[in-house]
Amino acid sequence: MDMNQLVTLHTQSLRGPIVPAYLAKLSRALRAARLNTTFPDRRRLQGSLDTLAQAMDAELYEQLYVDARSGLPNMASFTRVVTDHEVAAGSLSRMNEAAHYEAKQAEAEVYARMLAKRRYFEAIVDQPYAPLDEHRVQLRRHDPDTGTAEFRLDLTKLDPTGVYVRITIELTQVASMWRRKVIDLDADGESAAANQAFHATIYRNASFDAEHLFIHMHDIEGVSVDRVQRGVVGPAIFRLPSADGSGAPIVPAETEQANPRLAHAWQRWLEDASSTQPELMVCFQTDIAARDVREEKSNDPLEDLLSTNIQDSERARYQHTRERFPFKVYKDRKFVVTRGLEPLARALCKAAETKNLIYRV
Repeated sequence: MDMNQLVTLHTQSLRGPIVPAYLAKLSRALRAARLNTTFPDRRRLQGSLDTLAQAMDAELYEQLYVDARSGLPNMASFTRVVTDHEVAAGSLSRMNEAAHYEAKQAEAEVYARMLAKRRYFEAIVDQPYAPLDEHRVQLRRHDPDTGTAEFRLDLTKLDPTGVYVRITIELTQVASMWRRKVIDLDADGESAAANQAFHATIYRNASFDAEHLFIHMHDIEGVSVDRVQRGVVGPAIFRLPSADGSGAPIVPAETEQANPRLAHAWQRWLEDASSTQPELMVCFQTDIAARDVREEKSNDPLEDLLSTNIQDSERARYQHTRERFPFKVYKDRKFVVTRGLEPLARALCKAAETKNLIYRV
């Protein structure tokens, strides 16, 4: 069987000894990236990768599913992690109660599998893990006299495009529009929650960059947005030795969908590469749209500002929106690479005339 099988749309299956190597390199890349709070929590993401590695080591799963666009474990893989953590404590309790009886009654092979699962649950029960979807609203300031309130919304999720993203939105809810308020305060005026419609709006636009989100948020009546900030983990590109000894390297199957510029440079690198060593590059993107950004610029070699590529037919409306809601946009990206892919990262930055952090793992 092909060890790099495309099993469903956007999904690759990885099997055998390449799986722990792949997960270990991703985990090392997360540590090397020096992520701040703009990004999804590094420790929780690493916890999920560790859980996947432990599950594969215990032979609880036959294969690891990878999103072929982002090069990261896919929704099914991360869902396994969440489910296992949710049931770990209860499963251990039941296993402890039945352990003595099962030790006597079970066949050796069955009991060995039971012990492997028990050790797995013991290892992960207190381990952090990444959420598939986590949404929090924090009240920053409330003025009862005017009825206005300032909020901070944090959304961390595995995006439909396969990358992990954290979105932070700072906004003010306008007093005169509270009859249609999008965020509800408790009676004590100290805690808050977004209503369903507003929550859905954020989710629909979560794959867009900060500038798109900033503009879309102003389509909501009664809301004034001060800042939208995104931190994105991924995409990752990698080349791994095949597990079946065929010599054909394993690479993400749909890099073109992640980013055309990255895909083009990656394909050229694959064609010219002579080394057979495992290689990995992980992208870590940030972009901010806010009223207090001083300089509008893209320091991202893989993405331009929206204003650079907007169609002429849309430019007048775009300019009108920018005049109504003055803000600036700043984009950046850093890379974590193995030695063999460092020249590719530097070539991307040189071609775009950007200065980016490149960490080696």
